[in-house]
Amino acid sequence: MSHLQYTAKSHHLQWKVYQLSQICHHFYQNYCPDSSKHRRNVSLAKVSDESILVLLLLQAELGITSQCHFYSICHLFPCGQLLERSRFNRRSKQLIWLVQLIRKAMSEMLPSDKLAIIDSFPLPLCQPIRNHSATIFKGLADIGYYASKYLWFYGFKVHMLVTLSGYILNYVVTPTSVHDIKVGYELL
Repeated sequence: MSHLQYTAKSHHLQWKVYQLSQICHHFYQNYCPDSSKHRRNVSLAKVSDESILVLLLLQAELGITSQCHFYSICHLFPCGQLLERSRFNRRSKQLIWLVQLIRKAMSEMLPSDKLAIIDSFPLPLCQPIRNHSATIFKGLADIGYYASKYLWFYGFKVHMLVTLSGYILNYVVTPTSVHDIKVGYELL
């Protein structure tokens, strides 16, 4: 990415980083366990857990799905310039449990809607021509039918419970042959 593309939008990004840092600070202080906040050698970290959370939320906000691509523009933000790419990826993976904990706390704060939607979407692992010869996740994934595309695929299916406003309350990943009705109880 050239730096010129991001110069015009830099004040918008700075504003988003500022807003996200305030939100992350609040959630980190209130929902992160003390055992994680005061773990051994936490003061020696070049970049705090809160800053990594800010960068992960900013990545989601910008809609960037590639961690490598996002890291290439991280030097624009003051909290992203000190970590090398492999360390950034490791720290991001280590904080997934905290993101899940914050998501769960936020879902409990939401007003309970009387209506929610259960829907699913496929996660194909290979092209349809390779359905019967694929060996990745053998025993876990299977072949299922994607009705809206009239297509058989090999992989998994994600079932989600979503509010009418679009907030994801819960999700389950299953083999493709599992119907939405069978995971409805687990989602609720």
